Amino acid sequence: MLRDDLAAGLLRALQRRDDLALASVLSPDVRMLVDTGDRTGGELHGRAPVTRALNDLLVGHPDASLRSVHVNGGPGLAVRLRDGRVVGVLAIDPRADDVAASAGDSIAELWLCASPGKLAHWNRRRPILD
Repeated sequence: MLRDDLAAGLLRALQRRDDLALASVLSPDVRMLVDTGDRTGGELHGRAPVTRALNDLLVGHPDASLRSVHVNGGPGLAVRLRDGRVVGVLAIDPRADDVAASAGDSIAELWLCASPGKLAHWNRRRPILD
Protein backbone atom coordinates (compact mmCIF):
# COMPACT_ATOMS: atom_id res chain seq x y z
CA MET A 1 0.00 0.00 0.00
CA LEU A 2 1.34 3.40 -1.00
CA ARG A 3 0.45 5.14 2.28
CA ASP A 4 2.48 2.57 4.24
CA ASP A 5 5.57 3.37 2.16
CA LEU A 6 5.00 7.10 2.56
CA ALA A 7 4.53 6.73 6.32
CA ALA A 8 7.75 4.73 6.59
CA GLY A 9 9.64 7.41 4.65
CA LEU A 10 8.14 10.12 6.83
CA LEU A 11 9.14 8.22 9.98
CA ARG A 12 12.75 7.77 8.80
CA ALA A 13 13.07 11.44 7.84
CA LEU A 14 11.68 12.69 11.14
CA GLN A 15 13.74 10.25 13.24
CA ARG A 16 16.91 11.44 11.51
CA ARG A 17 15.78 15.09 11.69
CA ASP A 18 16.67 15.18 7.97
CA ASP A 19 14.92 18.10 6.30
CA LEU A 20 16.00 17.03 2.80
CA ALA A 21 14.57 13.54 3.28
CA LEU A 22 11.43 15.07 4.77
CA ALA A 23 11.04 17.36 1.77
CA SER A 24 11.40 14.36 -0.54
CA VAL A 25 8.36 12.61 0.96
CA LEU A 26 6.21 15.76 1.07
CA SER A 27 4.46 17.15 -1.98
CA PRO A 28 5.55 20.72 -2.80
CA ASP A 29 2.01 21.89 -2.02
CA VAL A 30 1.45 19.61 1.00
CA ARG A 31 -1.35 20.63 3.32
CA MET A 32 -1.36 19.87 7.05
CA LEU A 33 -4.30 20.39 9.36
CA VAL A 34 -3.17 21.01 12.94
CA ASP A 35 -5.69 20.29 15.69
CA THR A 36 -4.39 21.62 19.00
CA GLY A 37 -7.78 21.96 20.63
CA ASP A 38 -7.36 25.73 20.87
CA ARG A 39 -6.75 28.77 18.68
CA THR A 40 -3.12 27.86 17.98
CA GLY A 41 -4.16 25.15 15.52
CA GLY A 42 -4.89 25.75 11.89
CA GLU A 43 -3.89 24.81 8.41
CA LEU A 44 -0.43 24.94 6.85
CA HIS A 45 0.40 24.84 3.14
CA GLY A 46 3.71 24.00 1.51
CA ARG A 47 6.82 22.00 2.35
CA ALA A 48 8.61 24.71 4.33
CA PRO A 49 5.79 25.52 6.79
CA VAL A 50 4.91 21.83 7.28
CA THR A 51 8.56 20.86 7.79
CA ARG A 52 8.97 23.71 10.28
CA ALA A 53 5.86 22.66 12.23
CA LEU A 54 6.94 19.02 12.41
CA ASN A 55 10.44 20.03 13.52
CA ASP A 56 8.97 22.42 16.11
CA LEU A 57 6.87 19.59 17.53
CA LEU A 58 9.96 17.42 17.96
CA VAL A 59 12.13 20.26 19.28
CA GLY A 60 9.41 21.07 21.81
CA HIS A 61 9.63 17.50 23.08
CA PRO A 62 13.33 16.56 22.95
CA ASP A 63 12.77 13.30 24.83
CA ALA A 64 10.05 12.16 22.41
CA SER A 65 10.22 9.16 20.13
CA LEU A 66 8.21 8.44 17.02
CA ARG A 67 6.34 5.19 16.57
CA SER A 68 4.40 3.77 13.65
CA VAL A 69 0.71 3.44 14.55
CA HIS A 70 -2.64 2.95 12.88
CA VAL A 71 -4.78 6.07 12.81
CA ASN A 72 -8.40 5.75 11.68
CA GLY A 73 -7.56 2.59 9.75
CA GLY A 74 -4.47 3.96 8.04
CA PRO A 75 -0.79 4.41 8.79
CA GLY A 76 0.39 7.19 11.02
CA LEU A 77 2.93 8.22 13.62
CA ALA A 78 2.62 8.80 17.33
CA VAL A 79 4.90 11.22 19.17
CA ARG A 80 5.44 9.54 22.53
CA LEU A 81 7.34 10.95 25.50
CA ARG A 82 9.71 8.86 27.57
CA ASP A 83 7.00 8.43 30.23
CA GLY A 84 4.74 6.86 27.59
CA ARG A 85 2.41 9.83 27.13
CA VAL A 86 1.38 10.59 23.53
CA VAL A 87 1.62 14.31 22.72
CA GLY A 88 0.85 14.10 19.02
CA VAL A 89 -0.62 11.80 16.42
CA LEU A 90 0.15 12.38 12.75
CA ALA A 91 -2.00 10.75 10.07
CA ILE A 92 -1.67 10.65 6.32
CA ASP A 93 -4.99 11.63 4.83
CA PRO A 94 -7.00 8.58 3.75
CA ARG A 95 -7.30 10.03 0.26
CA ALA A 96 -3.51 10.23 0.01
CA ASP A 97 -3.21 7.10 -2.14
CA ASP A 98 -5.10 8.77 -4.99
CA VAL A 99 -3.50 12.16 -4.44
CA ALA A 100 0.02 10.76 -4.09
CA ALA A 101 -0.27 8.78 -7.28
CA SER A 102 -0.84 12.03 -9.15
CA ALA A 103 1.73 13.95 -7.07
CA GLY A 104 4.71 11.71 -7.78
CA ASP A 105 4.44 9.41 -4.76
CA SER A 106 4.63 12.09 -2.11
CA ILE A 107 2.43 13.05 0.81
CA ALA A 108 -0.14 15.66 -0.14
CA GLU A 109 -2.15 15.87 3.09
CA LEU A 110 -1.42 15.31 6.77
CA TRP A 111 -3.47 15.67 9.91
CA LEU A 112 -1.72 16.41 13.21
CA CYS A 113 -3.68 16.04 16.42
CA ALA A 114 -1.97 17.57 19.44
CA SER A 115 -5.15 18.31 21.39
CA PRO A 116 -4.82 16.81 24.90
CA GLY A 117 -8.54 16.12 25.04
CA LYS A 118 -8.52 14.24 21.76
CA LEU A 119 -5.39 12.33 22.74
CA ALA A 120 -6.99 11.02 25.94
CA HIS A 121 -7.74 7.70 24.22
CA TRP A 122 -4.08 7.35 23.27
CA ASN A 123 -3.03 8.01 26.87
CA ARG A 124 -5.39 5.68 28.74
CA ARG A 125 -3.58 3.38 31.09
CA ARG A 126 -4.43 -0.18 30.27
CA PRO A 127 -4.56 -2.69 33.12
CA ILE A 128 -1.66 -5.10 33.38
CA LEU A 129 -2.88 -8.63 32.93
CA ASP A 130 -1.10 -11.54 34.61
